[in-house]
Formats: sequence, structure tokens, C-alpha cells
Amino acid sequence: MALEKHRHIIMECVSCGLCQSNCPIYKQTNLESNSAKGKMTILFALLEGWLNWDEVAERMYECTTCKNCQATCLSGLDIPAVVEAARAELVKRGLGNKISAQLVENMQKTHNPFGEDPKARNRLKELAEA
Repeated sequence: MALEKHRHIIMECVSCGLCQSNCPIYKQTNLESNSAKGKMTILFALLEGWLNWDEVAERMYECTTCKNCQATCLSGLDIPAVVEAARAELVKRGLGNKISAQLVENMQKTHNPFGEDPKARNRLKELAEA
């Protein structure tokens, strides 16, 4: 499991909470589970078998991976790498983010993240160049 490779980072988190001050998601929700501290607690419980993957999926996708938590962390822990490893495992288990899956599908079909018809896009380009 990809997340197991990051166990040492999860274990190194001292739960000081400094990460909360810079987290844009935590600032919006005021949910500790949306801070890096909360995510490390959740992932530790997951690795220990106290939680199931489907119980943590939503929280793992509620992170921008902006690295503000890493910049604030006194230990310099790479929390975004842990979150990305958790997301990779979620995808393997069929618990991927629906929005991300739609973006990938759109890119494959239309070469556009919004799924717009390439012909319509070219028409707008022609109008802009006129």
C-alpha cells in the first residue's frame, strides 16, 4: 500500500496544530479533520485498522495540497505527499473523486477539462482572432 511508505511522516506528526493557521480548508470549515493534524490522526487510525477507507475518502479530497501546512510545520513534514498517497490508494480501491474522474474523461474525449466540443472552441478562437 502506497500510504504505508509514508507511515513515518504520519508518526512524526506531534499534533501541535500549527498547521491549522495556514490551511485554507480548515479556515473555511473549522473542522479539525480538515487540517493536516486531523488528517494525520485519521490516517494513523486507518493504518491501524480502526477506520475503513470509505470513511476517510471525503476528508482526503478536502485538501488543496497547497503545502501551507508543510511551511508552518516545525518538523517540515511533507503532509501533501501523504495526502496524495492516500488519494492514490483511494483510487485503487474505487473511491476516487468523481470530479477528478470527470476531468480525466473530458480530457480524453475532447482534450478539454470542461468537455467542450473542440469545434466550438476553434470557432471562438477564430472569432477572437478576427
